[in-house]
Parts: sequence; C-alpha cells; structure tokens
Amino acid sequence: MKQVIIFEDDIHLANLIKDVINEVDQINCSYIYTNTKDFFAKPIEADIYLLDIVMPGINGLDSIEKILKIYPNSKIIMNSILDDSDTIFKALQNGAVGYIDKESFEMNFKEVIECVINGGAYMTPKIARKVIDFFNHKKLIAEKLTKRENDILDGLLEGLSYKLIADKYSIGINTVRMNVSKIYRKLNINSKAELFQLVGNNPK
Repeated sequence: MKQVIIFEDDIHLANLIKDVINEVDQINCSYIYTNTKDFFAKPIEADIYLLDIVMPGINGLDSIEKILKIYPNSKIIMNSILDDSDTIFKALQNGAVGYIDKESFEMNFKEVIECVINGGAYMTPKIARKVIDFFNHKKLIAEKLTKRENDILDGLLEGLSYKLIADKYSIGINTVRMNVSKIYRKLNINSKAELFQLVGNNPK
C-alpha cells in the first residue's frame, strides 16, 4: 500500500482530495497538513507528498527540498492554482516530479499517481502547454542572437554580474557591455527587469 500525505490549507478541499486519493487501488491517505510547520516539527514518511504552494509557514516550493532531504526516495507532486512558468520551473528544479493545476486535479489524479509511482513524471495538459510555450519562446529569442550574445544572455539569466560573465567567457567587461546593448536592441527592451519579464524567468 502506497502512502500519500496532503499539504493543503483549505481543509474542505483537502478532504475532497483525500477522498479522491483513497479511491485509487493500493493508495492510502491518512494525513492532511494545513501548514508546513506541524509536519516539519514531526515528519512522517510517505511515498508521495502532494504539496500546495501557497501555505502558512514554509511555502510549498521551499518545502520540496526540505522533504527530499529527510526522505530522498519520496515523490513530490505540486497541486496549485499558480501556473506561471517561473513557479513551475522552480518546483521542477527543486525536485518535484509532478505538477497539477487544481482545476484538473480530480479528473487526472488516478493517472497522476500511477505515473509517478511507476517512476514517471506528470504534468496536467495546461501545465505541459506552459512548459512547451516557454521553451518555444526561448528558442525564438535565441534565434535572434549570435552565439556570444546567447552566452551573455545565459549569464544575465543566471544573475551573474558583468564582471562574472566576463570571467566566465574569458572576455573583457566592455565586450560584455557592448553585447548586452546589442541584446537589448535586438529584443527591443531597455533593462534587465524587462529581459527577465520577456524570457519568463527570474534571476537566481
């Protein structure tokens, strides 16, 4: 029997989700947490943790790494109304293997659980489309720039200073400045803030 723990601050919704989970064969959910503080005070191991992102205490995104540090073999699925690309990618980078938008939760949950339990990863169609659109958008941006400009763009998106970018690619800082100006001109933007907004990413 595989065990699932739910993190959801809306207790009514949490109980509805619990009922859906317990209808899946060989899956059991006995624990619901409406805040992360209670869980981390006395962690309980589960095969799957279903995490909301907006939670009292430590938010769902930051909880991913903390849970995996305690139980590295567990699987984490995000269940959230947040569907911007930055949030999705941060969750995946932190170790989540699934991302469900709450509108699709009940319809997809049996498939989600079976996929993750069998070693796969799962995104509901709405989230998958966001990921595809993100990569297509980045590809279009990359095609407008030279290789050097793309290298410097990557440095900017990593949050590196001009000096660190120059050191990374063994070029002068004035070369970095010149290429940044070219990037801004080609992308019709005027600042780093506009760049991060355009690419759909935040500096690390």
